[in-house]
Amino acid sequence: MIAKILAKGAAADIVGYVMREFHDKEQFTDDTWRVIDSDGILGNDYRRIVDSFDIGASLNKRISKPIGHIAVSFDRADLPRLTDEFMVQLAKEYMECMGIRDTQYLIVRHLETGSPHFHIVYNRVNLHGKAIDESNNFDKSRDATKAIKLKYGLTFSPKKKLYEDAIAEMKPKIQAAMYRCKSWDEFRRRLSPAGITVEFYNDRDTGKPQGIRFSDGEFTFNGSKIDRAFSYRRLDKFFAKNAGIRETQPQQSAPISVATKVKESPVTNVVENVIETGCQAIGGLFQVGPGYDPEEQSFINRMKKKPKKKKADHCNGRFILTSQETRRED
Repeated sequence: MIAKILAKGAAADIVGYVMREFHDKEQFTDDTWRVIDSDGILGNDYRRIVDSFDIGASLNKRISKPIGHIAVSFDRADLPRLTDEFMVQLAKEYMECMGIRDTQYLIVRHLETGSPHFHIVYNRVNLHGKAIDESNNFDKSRDATKAIKLKYGLTFSPKKKLYEDAIAEMKPKIQAAMYRCKSWDEFRRRLSPAGITVEFYNDRDTGKPQGIRFSDGEFTFNGSKIDRAFSYRRLDKFFAKNAGIRETQPQQSAPISVATKVKESPVTNVVENVIETGCQAIGGLFQVGPGYDPEEQSFINRMKKKPKKKKADHCNGRFILTSQETRRED
């Protein structure tokens, strides 16, 4: 089972292709294809099916290419098992894994080739007018087909198995080579020991590099086929970003010494000085100096006291000394 995500477009074009509307009717007769399932579609003829998709797409006119298209093929060894009913079951499980739900779809089986396959045509605008989430579609498709093959015991083509194994082996090697890489030359040098070569293909009009391929000598893959991050455009931006970061950073930063003096905040210094000065002043009140004499200090204190005033008692001719503690007559 292999799923191929094809180009999006208008209903008239994609439905016309899967229903052989634009093919030679003598070669592609009615027995070379048939509709095996659908949902949200009014009628079975080409014109009504297209009208149905157009009506559904009108719920969200911001999507310019509203119709999705996926072809799913199988190994010839599985042909005896592939009834229309079984194909419909596989298609529904695949769509569920892809997040294609609550929307119109059409499943058409083609019989003119030796390889059994069917086409899924679906509306990228769901029944609620919202766009179907198609992020990481290629990764989801790969995981979905692998899970379905394992679940139903479908044939893994020997060539396909080698193909998938080669991708699985090359991907971590490419990721490792990308680490802190800042140029294409450096990238190539890192991949060379891993047995992987890098090739570019150019745009026909400009002659500038447009894409990239990786090869292990037996298989060659487009970068985006291995991983979306391995496209030429994304890798080029990745290397340019790394180069810019490395250029702005110093080659080797000087080690930080634990004895380095820390610059103190001016505010902190002022506060500390005030506290220190205050403590010195207060301490000075209680500090006994080296020339201090207790008796001399007591004499000085007595001399500083104001003399007591005497007042005459004219009533009895006596002088009385006023004191809070004692009273003595002369």
